Amino acid sequence: MEEVCNHMNDYSLYVDPDTKEKLYKRFAPRDGDPDKSMLGNLQHFQFGDGPDGSQSLKFACESIVEEYEDDIISLYAQEADHVVGKLCRDITDLCKGSLAVHAEL
Repeated sequence: MEEVCNHMNDYSLYVDPDTKEKLYKRFAPRDGDPDKSMLGNLQHFQFGDGPDGSQSLKFACESIVEEYEDDIISLYAQEADHVVGKLCRDITDLCKGSLAVHAEL
């Protein structure tokens, strides 16, 4: 739990070139991950320290982890099915619409 929010530096605001939808996406490939497709789309990422930057995303992550730490630990301790969905929708009610279907958490 101590390190999870450090990975927010691997994400940045992404603007879909077709729909202009803005969402956070991972731009950094994971170790051993052969899919480096985002690296070719770096021009669609917005990097910076402004309100949409990875530091803001990291702060939001830290706030969520701090507020829901006991619930998160409890879900994993119970080896619950669909942990992301339960955390995202049922416990925190933070995920709405299309955000609720992403499994990146």
